[in-house]
Amino acid sequence: MVIDQKVKLTAIMRITGALRERLESLIFSRYPDKEWATYFLFGTHRTADGMVITFVDLIEPEGNDLDSTTAIVRFTEPYSLRAALEKHKRGLCLGVIHSHPQNYGVRPSSLDDDMDSYYRDYFPAFGRESAYFSLIFSRTKEGDIRFSGRGWNDGQEFQLTEIVVVSDKEIRREAASHKSSAELSQNEYRVRFNEIYGAEAAARLRNARVVIIGASGTGSPAAHVLARAGVENFGLIDPQQLAKSNLERLHGSYEAHFAKGETEAPLKVAVVRDLIKAINPRATVTCIAGNILQPLARDHVVGADLIICCTDTNHSRTAISELAYRYLVPAIDVGVVFESKNGSITGEIGRVTFYSPGGPCAHCLGSVDPWRATVELMSEEEKDRRRREAREAVLRGDEAGVYWRDVPELPTVGHFTSMAGALAASYAIGWLTGKFTPPNRYFEFNILAPNFDYVGFDALCRSGCYCETLIGHADQGAHAALISAPPHWPDARLV
Repeated sequence: MVIDQKVKLTAIMRITGALRERLESLIFSRYPDKEWATYFLFGTHRTADGMVITFVDLIEPEGNDLDSTTAIVRFTEPYSLRAALEKHKRGLCLGVIHSHPQNYGVRPSSLDDDMDSYYRDYFPAFGRESAYFSLIFSRTKEGDIRFSGRGWNDGQEFQLTEIVVVSDKEIRREAASHKSSAELSQNEYRVRFNEIYGAEAAARLRNARVVIIGASGTGSPAAHVLARAGVENFGLIDPQQLAKSNLERLHGSYEAHFAKGETEAPLKVAVVRDLIKAINPRATVTCIAGNILQPLARDHVVGADLIICCTDTNHSRTAISELAYRYLVPAIDVGVVFESKNGSITGEIGRVTFYSPGGPCAHCLGSVDPWRATVELMSEEEKDRRRREAREAVLRGDEAGVYWRDVPELPTVGHFTSMAGALAASYAIGWLTGKFTPPNRYFEFNILAPNFDYVGFDALCRSGCYCETLIGHADQGAHAALISAPPHWPDARLV
């Protein structure tokens, strides 16, 4: 394998909290003076400027797989072969993680260089997946964890810069370059937040990366709340331009946006970006005019800490629940529904769902209407053709619903979408800081009903569902993708 030494790209590793605990328990089992190690399976996703690797499983040493008579790590050939065969069987990538002794640091030694030079050629021969990564962990006397990592794939070298740890209780981003608590800066306008949640929580919010899908009635207030809470890194995904009807519910939109005529109205993502930047000029906001199903959007999502889905479309809901289990990117899905009877509003119903690795997907929860999802992906020509075929079926005396069923729009208004968006942002803050959790993984409520008619539950994955079997498989699980962007959509673009 020829490696381009001039260009070193960055990589992020995503791992569940349960696997991270198992990993630390294993590699620090001979601490403080002796090293230990394990092989691990992972999935990958290449982006324009690097790679995301998703931790799938440990292949833990057994018996005499590692030489326990020496203080350093020494793998046996049967252990390496067993790991390589498991890699081939599961169609994933394989790497090495080992510890250095306490306070030794995590810089690779000459022995580590020799090991990686051998394995980056040995393991890719077992199956088509060629990526190999090698990570080193160390722990100080105070208990702080340090790590470094590097990898190779298709002739390129990657430097691991961050690890994102995901559990149902918290989402934690760890940097390879450690920052002490003394380096956590303070901002006057966050004083109240710091008093309640603490400086560490404020720092975790500041370093978090949140992607909001849908920059309108629900997404814009979510962004508004998070920007004021201190989040400084946003991704916004929405294909639409601002319309005058959006003024009633889109935070940051004003009549002045139409001063030059409606045809020159800005994109919704640009309006919300300007709102975030007005609150915090230091914030980084990536805007994509497009859809979550498109590759450009996915490239920016897989490196995020959390997704907030504010579109209320069935294809988006399917996509984010798949991102949660295949790419270990957790998500909050929020939507609103209005009910009426005899000219009066009888229900303003909010629905919130939390998707995370190991939890049920949208299909397990019955949250996706397959017909609605199909219609959302149709071209206008396809819709017209199906309507015509439905009319012809009626004339023949056949069932028209086989060809077409109307999908009614679900209108919303700003006072309730703002409430729902702020609620989603609040739970995002709890998840990102580890300070509080929602009452249930799924719940809905009606603010017009006694006691808000709260209904919540925590479901399990359906046995054998992909959300149970492909956790962390990333691109290597693409054969089981449930939905994809149709070819008639315009290309997504950065704004």
